[in-house]
Amino acid sequence: MPDAQSVRPLRIVQVNSLLSGGGVDNQTLQLSAGLAALGQEVTLVIPEESRWAPLARGLGGVRVVWLPGRTNRPVGVGRALASLVRSFDADVVHAHQGRDYWPAVLAARTSGRNTRAVVTRHLMKRPRALSRWLLLRTADVIAVSRAVEEVLRRDLIGPSDRLHVVHGGIETDRFAPSPAGLRRELRSRFGWGERDVVFGVIGVFNHPRGKGQMEFLAAAREVHAAFPEARFAIVGRGSMEADLRERIRTSSLDGIATMVPFMDDVAGVMNALDVVVHPAVGTEALGIVLWEALANGKPVIASRLDGIPEAFEDGRHGLLVPPGDVAALARAMEDLARDPQARRTLGEAGRAHVLARFTRSESARRVLGIYRRICAGRL
Repeated sequence: MPDAQSVRPLRIVQVNSLLSGGGVDNQTLQLSAGLAALGQEVTLVIPEESRWAPLARGLGGVRVVWLPGRTNRPVGVGRALASLVRSFDADVVHAHQGRDYWPAVLAARTSGRNTRAVVTRHLMKRPRALSRWLLLRTADVIAVSRAVEEVLRRDLIGPSDRLHVVHGGIETDRFAPSPAGLRRELRSRFGWGERDVVFGVIGVFNHPRGKGQMEFLAAAREVHAAFPEARFAIVGRGSMEADLRERIRTSSLDGIATMVPFMDDVAGVMNALDVVVHPAVGTEALGIVLWEALANGKPVIASRLDGIPEAFEDGRHGLLVPPGDVAALARAMEDLARDPQARRTLGEAGRAHVLARFTRSESARRVLGIYRRICAGRL
């Protein structure tokens, strides 16, 4: 096998026709940056008007190209991508949003360059009928967790060796514990004192149930009654905001529970918290926010749901509770509220866990290995 110095860099086109913010978009950026750091030639194709376009432009070593034409028309996107693939002589075109799967496949197949198509599946839901029949026959598919892989193995028809599992990765330099002075400053900004123990949920909260924010507030009421120094934060945005504010009011949590608008400095908000809670109640392919919290040295409490248990070890880095079980969630929160040493031990072990397994560079290295295997005949 040739050594790394003798293998030419791959020419990779990453495509995301949304990039409006969220876990899929975050991982698109992380993978693009990670591959560029490994010396690959990475082109990221996005809409110019996308919310996270400035973040994309700030990625070191990544060429950003605006997606031409109507981004909501798959055939038009596919033709535009095919033109880009030909002009860059791309080895791989990789799509992350479901709406981009078939444009990426079309681009690879019509480029005339023997380009390989790859798609990443970030969802637990069953693929649509067309994807069930054709996706594995036309592309390599990366599942972001073993839980997602189980769904795909059950439903997709085609060569099984085209289905892969690669966990995502995060920036462990950005997500890292803050100095004590900065942490105090961050907490004072939200009105939290040194004696307060602050639990926070970070994520979107759209109807009908968001990420379990209503269950979090129900548990918060119980925890505060037993442990008055407990404080609670809901960080994010979504259609449930008015309902959540009303629940805070009717639960007598005014001044105890705080709504914090979503901000780009998520790492800073996490460092102001003591425990990050992820009480998901719907489906959850993985939960990147858990790694971000652990990298910040924060213990986590999360639902034992779908791919979430793959993110950390119960009892070693945090606690798992049954989804939707408010009483169990409240018990876990109260246990950590009363035990500062447990919080420190779990948080320290959690950061070491992420550094060892879930960094951006490790995830990119694994994806690059897949690219090289499927492009072996082209190199």
